[in-house]
Amino acid sequence: MPHSRNTLLKARFEVVRRDLTEVMGRITPEILDWAPAPGMRTTSGQILEILATEIQLIASLKDEPWITDEAAAQTLGDYRDLEVLKQALTDVRQQTLNYLDSFSEADLAEEIEYGAGWFGSLNLPTFPRAEVFLNIADHEWYHVGQLTSYLWSRGDDPYTW
Repeated sequence: MPHSRNTLLKARFEVVRRDLTEVMGRITPEILDWAPAPGMRTTSGQILEILATEIQLIASLKDEPWITDEAAAQTLGDYRDLEVLKQALTDVRQQTLNYLDSFSEADLAEEIEYGAGWFGSLNLPTFPRAEVFLNIADHEWYHVGQLTSYLWSRGDDPYTW
């Protein structure tokens, strides 16, 4: 029997989050304000980017007004506190999963219009609603890779994890 979109999306979210959880377990409070080079996001900035984008994409999917990065950061509390970030990752993901569960398979397959110019739309005028959820997971994985590189540049070799 083929897997439903809901099942596939949840599996992807689970795998991505497992990788992020492994990385988060290696991040210490001392490196939250650190970045590998001037102009790059700090470690906490990378985590904030994961959270803010998830919040923004879900809000937009709900046809709510666009939430700025600053507004998303304010809703999270002190994003320079590791425990606050870890809790926010849990809370925001649970909200996303709850919202995902509100859709039927037909709803997830439904072609929707989504903000012009958003790279996740693949420059198509419409695409399946499920693609927004898929993009959230892909975006998180991208930043997991960046965080892994941050740790590696500090001598924490991911091949030894």
